[in-house]
Amino acid sequence: MKKSLLETNPYLKDPVLRRKMLDRSIISSSAIEGIHITEEDLQRFREERAVKETTKETSDTPR
Repeated sequence: MKKSLLETNPYLKDPVLRRKMLDRSIISSSAIEGIHITEEDLQRFREERAVKETTKETSDTPR
């Protein structure tokens, strides 16, 4: 089977660099659409989403 882009692209192999490039792409693409966000906005979104996912996982657990 063919290797994935994540496995072959040197820029995507490094998780820190991958995150920075993804953030830059999100910010740039959003600005083109007229939505202006910052790196801080993205970080806050990730933190809020992590809390929601954690809350959902604990509420989905049968008692």
